Amino acid sequence: MNARLNELLIAIVFYVTDHGGYITKTKLLKLAYLLDVEFYRVHRRTFTGFHWKYFHLGPWTNEFDPLLDQLVSRGDLIEHVVERPDFDAKYLRSGGAATLRAPFDNYRDEAILKTLLDIWGPSPTGEILDYVYFRTEPMEHGIRNENLDFSRVAEELPGVYRRLASAKTDGEIKKLRREFGEKVAARLSSPKFQFTEPRYDEEFRAAMEKLDSGEL
Repeated sequence: MNARLNELLIAIVFYVTDHGGYITKTKLLKLAYLLDVEFYRVHRRTFTGFHWKYFHLGPWTNEFDPLLDQLVSRGDLIEHVVERPDFDAKYLRSGGAATLRAPFDNYRDEAILKTLLDIWGPSPTGEILDYVYFRTEPMEHGIRNENLDFSRVAEELPGVYRRLASAKTDGEIKKLRREFGEKVAARLSSPKFQFTEPRYDEEFRAAMEKLDSGEL
């Protein structure tokens, strides 16, 4: 396991709750899995080092619970029990402030986690479970009760397209724009350019009358 896992879990809990979301043990586990998927997409290795397995509710590891229990016993994470008539839920919050940068050596890796939490932090646990179960490559190709294969994760997607700067000078670009504008104006003023009235048949008119009358 990664020696920075404690910092990671605390940072996730603090960021999600500080931004108005809630987090349970299950949600925290699935967010750690999603980080491993996206981290693997860039680095071809997971961040946590967990041995993930295809279990009942998707990705699971027996290394998570002891780590979480340790953080709670030390007060780094605090469990808050909410009692309802139909069920009791345990929510997590951090014992103090934390930053997403703490577990990482560079801003690029921090951005992977931040992007992930901005998308999934506000989401309910059920929505995250649905996504990790059906939309992540290790689970899509997984076999129940077997270890998940992260090599199935596609490599990082190409970066955003950016248009290359023109080699022409500002003066040349202005001249080309002016010439293009003159050609368009000449084309529009030409006698050959005529607007043709659209032809509407009876079927079109009948449909429009129904639309106006609220029958459709």
